[in-house]
Amino acid sequence: MAETFNWSQTYGSSPGTAVDLGSTGNLFNFKTVDDATAGNYTTNPITASDTVDQGRSFEVWMRAHFTGTFTSITNIQFWRSSDFSPATGLTLYWNGVQTSYVTPIQIDSTIATSTVPTADPGTANVSIGGSLAGTLSSAGYTDYIVLQLDVASTCPSGDTSLAGFTLQYDVV
Repeated sequence: MAETFNWSQTYGSSPGTAVDLGSTGNLFNFKTVDDATAGNYTTNPITASDTVDQGRSFEVWMRAHFTGTFTSITNIQFWRSSDFSPATGLTLYWNGVQTSYVTPIQIDSTIATSTVPTADPGTANVSIGGSLAGTLSSAGYTDYIVLQLDVASTCPSGDTSLAGFTLQYDVV
């Protein structure tokens, strides 16, 4: 048996509840509620705004969850491989080296503060055990990938299409 990969989302008040979501498909949506489902985004939409601490989704706390048999998993790389369409007025912030979970917020994140890479970064940008050079040698999780969507007033109303994300890693 080889390694198995699933996205895991943690939500709720700290220490949070972790749920494996799967590895492909529409696994989550940005919205104004903190939960681990792709549903209910239409009843929890993000209202566009240029006002500080408004027009934000709740932070989404993801990790890669590896199970199965392997010797080591290293070099975790994450990027947005396809953009929202239309993407006007949308900015996606992230952090890939968050070691501990805190309750997600809907105001400007103090954790997800950099824009998500839009191409293969070439080297690890998601940590394991607090280090970009970290290694998993048995079933476990990467550190957190924290995401937050900012919806500016220039964003057209209504749904946007899905954005695609890629997680790449080395396995032995």
